[in-house]
Amino acid sequence: MRTYSKPALTIDQQIDLLERRGLSIPDHTRTARHLSNISYYRLSAYMLPYRVIDSNGKHLDQFVPGTTWDDVFNLYKFDRKLRLLVFDAIERIEIALRTQVIYQLSHKYGPHWQDTRSIFKPPQHIRKTGRTYDVFKDIQNHINEQLNANKKVNFIEHYLNTYNNPPTPPSWMSVELLYFSELSKICQHLSLRKDRTDLANAFGVKDDSVFCSWLHTLNYIRNICAHHARLWNILLDITPTKYFNKDVSKIWLTDSEVQTAQSSKLYYTLCIILYLLQTINPKSKFRIHFKDLLAQYPSVNVGYMGFPPGWEAHPLWKDAK
Repeated sequence: MRTYSKPALTIDQQIDLLERRGLSIPDHTRTARHLSNISYYRLSAYMLPYRVIDSNGKHLDQFVPGTTWDDVFNLYKFDRKLRLLVFDAIERIEIALRTQVIYQLSHKYGPHWQDTRSIFKPPQHIRKTGRTYDVFKDIQNHINEQLNANKKVNFIEHYLNTYNNPPTPPSWMSVELLYFSELSKICQHLSLRKDRTDLANAFGVKDDSVFCSWLHTLNYIRNICAHHARLWNILLDITPTKYFNKDVSKIWLTDSEVQTAQSSKLYYTLCIILYLLQTINPKSKFRIHFKDLLAQYPSVNVGYMGFPPGWEAHPLWKDAK
């Protein structure tokens, strides 16, 4: 361990440092404008693929000869557009999930099912953290916080001024106030497996534990996109469970492809998005927009994202007719 002693650098000093490390920067004014709006530290993540790697696999400070500022900045722009594309697809999945959760559970347990503790798993004590995890309590707290913070929203104001029992609106109002993370937790912590399975089946997934795992990962990816973090070559901290599908009506990876897919890389999650969109939006142009994005930035190495050779020819990635 040692004391951090690196000083803050001016933008001119940052440009000088990059050039001394071998990065070609023909237009200092343009690069200075970029660095004035996007921090050096944020952009440094997009420099990594262009840095020299030594015999031990360590990235050195020096850039691969011939690397230009445009190489780095184009990779940054690709990632930004990728986040927008993925965020849009996950939004569609989130809204469809919210709809199915409300619809199915309302018909099983009534309009105010979210107020019924018995349909959820009991509180769980997490030995590792020493805390007790209570999904029902968390959902109730969030709904009440949102009701208090949004009293002037039309549907909330109408309910609170019209009804005094139950104290919270029906699920088709209340559950609209929940975040994707809480929808994911609802699916995972419903007491009856049939309830979890019915939700998974609505999206063409036969295994409820796989479906819940996928939702957990998609929420994680959604938050990466929402907070403008690097996405394209990320190693996922929350990895989706591998799914060996037996439903011939759905296009999916073969068992061997699932087996060899790197679930910690983005490719497998993008395949999950395509699988779910087959039910939610069969005419989705997600794959088309993704391929168009790659065509805009042909220097992007999709191998960093876990894409296997020949992925474009896979039925899951072929354009829908």
